[in-house]
Amino acid sequence: MAAVAVGAARLRSVRAIGPTTSSVSPGFMTEQSHDATAQPCNPDLAEMVYGVGKMDYRQTALTFYKEATAAGDKIFVSKGEQATYNDAKLACTNAGGQLASPQNAEENKAVLDFCKMYKVFPYLGINDLLIEGSFRYPNGEMLSYSNWSDKEPNNDQGVEDCVEMYDNGKWNDKNCNEKRLIICEF
Repeated sequence: MAAVAVGAARLRSVRAIGPTTSSVSPGFMTEQSHDATAQPCNPDLAEMVYGVGKMDYRQTALTFYKEATAAGDKIFVSKGEQATYNDAKLACTNAGGQLASPQNAEENKAVLDFCKMYKVFPYLGINDLLIEGSFRYPNGEMLSYSNWSDKEPNNDQGVEDCVEMYDNGKWNDKNCNEKRLIICEF
């Protein structure tokens, strides 16, 4: 499978080796390998994942998804599918990850590359569902990095608690019931 280059990010195609089956999470298809020796086909990504000499949750990312990009210690993956915020969050959780939640410009760029590749705005794992106006990461921590678009967040019509990314990398608060691109991080 040929590698896909998108901008400065290292967007790579990865594949699971061995027979696969599909299982459905709400709004999301995943491919699971039955071969315990499945390895990513990209050596750079393989080194990042297996460099510590043990397999971990990141192997799941590489065996479940066809498109992956690394940024810092994270791997971002997407199959180009869309879902509501809750279904997207559940799909990522079921795969052992979480919705993409950029914590710096490099991670934001990695998510942006998927946005541009699929030509769909993605959800981020960031929201203010618990306290209006207090946007937090999935682990409950306050944002240490943000990239809001001008005049955002604005909680338009009082129903915008989730966050999407525009095709310029800027963020917008959005209604959680609309469908957006699913990008998971591991």
